[in-house]
Amino acid sequence: VDEFPRYSDLLRYSGNKCVHEDDEKMSMPLRSPDSGWWIILQILWRFLFSFGVALLVFYVATQPPHPNISLRIGRLNQFLLEEGVDSHGVSSMFLTCNCSTELIVDNKSNVFGLHIHPPSIKFFFGPLNFAKAQGTKLYASSHESTTFQLYIGTKNRAVYGAGREMEDMLQSRAGLPLILRMNLISDFRVVWNIINPKYHHNVECLLLLSLNEKHGQVTVFREKCRLV
Repeated sequence: VDEFPRYSDLLRYSGNKCVHEDDEKMSMPLRSPDSGWWIILQILWRFLFSFGVALLVFYVATQPPHPNISLRIGRLNQFLLEEGVDSHGVSSMFLTCNCSTELIVDNKSNVFGLHIHPPSIKFFFGPLNFAKAQGTKLYASSHESTTFQLYIGTKNRAVYGAGREMEDMLQSRAGLPLILRMNLISDFRVVWNIINPKYHHNVECLLLLSLNEKHGQVTVFREKCRLV
């Protein structure tokens, strides 16, 4: 006969509860040391995402307009054709010339200055590239129109048969046609080197030269420049 009927259920319940609590304690997950790095990674990712969105909004709000580039011939300081022989003893015409140009940059941005990479300038007579020059880095301030002086020339350049043709055209009424080409790249550095829109500019100028017999000088009597 069970002498403790009133306590048997209580003991059974208490025993079950103790076992249940022990099981619950054993089943609690331990915090992994990698979970801290995972939290840091999530915070870093959210920061980078928010920073990227902020940069995008800033760029859209302050997006600089396309800069306007134009070129103008300043002055033809010298254009001289002389006969001679090259280093191999071949008879040739030798060209010496010096020309100044004006690069006009209209930066319409109210916030950012325009960085201009060294411009490349070349002089052509037909397919003959008889002179070339490489400029320096330039900078146009925001909301301003800036003019830069650029120079191109050559000294004692052998042009062989083309020299005689150039001389004949100089003395004709039609004049001597020359082509000046300039290529350059500009960019706005909105956010360091992360956001810096670049622009490619190609300008071509047609020059007509004539010989002023009274003063014995070659002058530019017509010029026309255009973007290409």
